[in-house]
Amino acid sequence: MSRFSASIASFCWLMSIQMIPASADSTLAGLVPLTHEAETVLVILHTNDFHGHVTAWQGWEGELAGKTIGGFDRLAAAVRSARRNAEHVLLLDAGDAVADSMISKETRGQAVIRLMNVLQYDAMAIGNHEFEFGEERLRVLIGEARFPVLAANIRVRGTGKLFTRPYIIRQLGPLQIGILGMAYPNTSLTTTKNNVSNLEFEEATPVARRFIQQMRDEGARTIIVLSHLGLSADIQLAKNVPGIDVIVGGHSHNRMAEAKHIGDTLIVQAGGHGSDLGVLELMFHGAQRTRSTYHLLTLDHALIEADPRMTVQLAGLTAQLLSSENTPVGQGRDWLIRAQTLAGTEPRLRNQESPVDSLFADIIRESTKADVTFLPGVGYGVGIPPRSISTKALINLIPHESHIFIMEMNGAQLLEILEQSLENIYTGDPAKKVGGMIQVSGLTFTYDPESKIGARVLSVSVNSQPLDPRAHYQVTTNSLLAEGGHNYGTFRTISSQADLGSQFEMIKSWMHLHPGITAPPPGRIRQTSH
Repeated sequence: MSRFSASIASFCWLMSIQMIPASADSTLAGLVPLTHEAETVLVILHTNDFHGHVTAWQGWEGELAGKTIGGFDRLAAAVRSARRNAEHVLLLDAGDAVADSMISKETRGQAVIRLMNVLQYDAMAIGNHEFEFGEERLRVLIGEARFPVLAANIRVRGTGKLFTRPYIIRQLGPLQIGILGMAYPNTSLTTTKNNVSNLEFEEATPVARRFIQQMRDEGARTIIVLSHLGLSADIQLAKNVPGIDVIVGGHSHNRMAEAKHIGDTLIVQAGGHGSDLGVLELMFHGAQRTRSTYHLLTLDHALIEADPRMTVQLAGLTAQLLSSENTPVGQGRDWLIRAQTLAGTEPRLRNQESPVDSLFADIIRESTKADVTFLPGVGYGVGIPPRSISTKALINLIPHESHIFIMEMNGAQLLEILEQSLENIYTGDPAKKVGGMIQVSGLTFTYDPESKIGARVLSVSVNSQPLDPRAHYQVTTNSLLAEGGHNYGTFRTISSQADLGSQFEMIKSWMHLHPGITAPPPGRIRQTSH
């Protein structure tokens, strides 16, 4: 009998009728169990893509709009309820946990690892943003984690040695469970080169085949891949590699309301920034999986009360940051949001203009007197409500420790960059997808996604004038793109690049001087079709 199934069913019922706040255990009594006594039940709880967001945030779109969401205090309440009400539980994270927020920056990722230790995670995959503080710092964090941090496809350059453990095998009751970690193969294109210069990232399919056979040889009967590949690549992996029971995914921030079935493989993912706890329940007769149930438990503060022990832990970690994180930077007139930070159940194209990145690009172009500014298309960071903008909120939306670089480029090179952005998005090979639509200021363009590679851009204007391939333009961008990140090799051909300092400080200084901040209207990037 699985009392946890009954608990979650009650949670979903509560959410559907928007009841008053309830703790994670308050609705267990009197519900009909969903499983049978003869079955062994494995409950897989999973998270992904915290991006350092250990405290709550405000939802701004879709079903999360107007709600207070996330935070480890609510996550802890749900996890502890599960463990009290089910015998065999795994708590897994699919990566991008430790970086990209103010508390992450101030503690260099340690705060997130400490909280995950408190929650007693069973395993975590390495995400591409785990390297934001460098390889050696990640080694330190792996050493501090009281759970395995896995990646089967990262090797130390020149030695062939694995960077960390590739897999673990756990015995839960009669079940022998192999858990394989899979990192993002294009990690070197999404972080500062120096962070991963000593490492090599391998393609997923051959590595998975090799290690899954190795795990089976060691007795694993149920195979879980803990993946930071993204949903489209997870689907490809399931099609190409037989014998995977479950792929617990991350990277693409899909809030999957139901599991995706690819043959005998189940694929699940649980949003991002701590929006949800994924709950997958597998039923077995012996070692044979017979059926499953799946859903998301949204970490909505109106429905889940805080776990008091985790509240104390959070308070201890955040107390020293309270004064600095609440320092006002500016005043927002409207929501400042990044486009496409959360997706649905299906893979999606990350091809939209992002309001806050258009604003940041405008600020940088104005501050540097450049003709054009390019910023990378990134898919994380929670929105800032229309109110005083705090230091914490701004840091949470500005990726990494970026600097701004200025350089001279000709029009033909600008066109190359735009074509590469479209190839990053519209390539038919999931393994080649990296980043999202490049974000621009001072430039507008129209494109046709159905045109052939290298000829998708139909028209480009710079400062309202048609792009001249031979003309020279002053261009600013951030550190990631300046060194060729997201496959933008054109930037690497520009030998003369001047470092203008911190992207965060540049934007913060501008905001101090401009009250009533709002994002510009869309229209810089236009899609057409035949």
